[in-house]
Amino acid sequence: MADDRSPLERLLWDKIGPPLYYCADCLRTVKVKPVEGGEPIITRPCGHTGQIMAPRKAICVGKGGASIGTRAKIGAMQIASVITGRTV
Repeated sequence: MADDRSPLERLLWDKIGPPLYYCADCLRTVKVKPVEGGEPIITRPCGHTGQIMAPRKAICVGKGGASIGTRAKIGAMQIASVITGRTV
């Protein structure tokens, strides 16, 4: 697997986290735009046609539900992901 990321992309990956979608071949960011009732529009700066990685953090809650602190933390993580476009 080649690492074709720019120095800025590597810094963001290390400090903030991986992008929401990236190419499995070269690790560069891939833009995915959902389409209602159809296949998403995929824009790749690299031109590869391989697999797209979509890392996510899993959140599990038991029977009792989440506490206020846990819900606040989850909400902050979701807002940070929307703002940065990365898995935080």
